[in-house]
This record gives sequence, C-alpha cells and structure tokens, in this order.
Amino acid sequence: MEFTGLIAHAVIGDRHLNFDAVFSQHRLRVTFSGTEPTVLGSVVYLDSHEPGLRISEPLHVDWAVQRHEAIINEAKRIWSSAIRECDG
Repeated sequence: MEFTGLIAHAVIGDRHLNFDAVFSQHRLRVTFSGTEPTVLGSVVYLDSHEPGLRISEPLHVDWAVQRHEAIINEAKRIWSSAIRECDG
C-alpha cells in the first residue's frame, strides 16, 4: 500500500486501484488506473465491523465480486492508516 494524503494506491489481482477517502461518510471511493471505465465504486461503513463493497460500474461486477474480500481488506488497512494519520 502506498499512502499519500487522502489517496492510496494498491494492486489487487491484475489491476491498479486508487482509494480516495471520504471521511465524513466513512467510505473510500475506489477507481482504477489504466482500466476503463475507471470507476469501480466505494467501500462503505468503514467505521463499523461490517464494511461493504458497493459496485457502481456494471462492467466491473464480475471482477469485483471475485475479489471483494481483498478490496475490502485493503480498504480497511487504508482507512486505519488514514485515521491514525488524522489523529496524529
């Protein structure tokens, strides 16, 4: 995981993902680098014990469903790092 400000980058499967924090909504917006369409969706409820993946681009559903645990786990790690950074 690479963390720079509010954006983190990770490779999951064969794709490069960008995670953009929306702190007020306890979610990370997830987009792709180098894959069209670029939007995947969001990992939501990161302040709970049951975060979830919401896929907003139908063309990526199959890929994301197969990797949803990896995407959510990466988002949880990124969220935890971001919260620690904010709390200082």
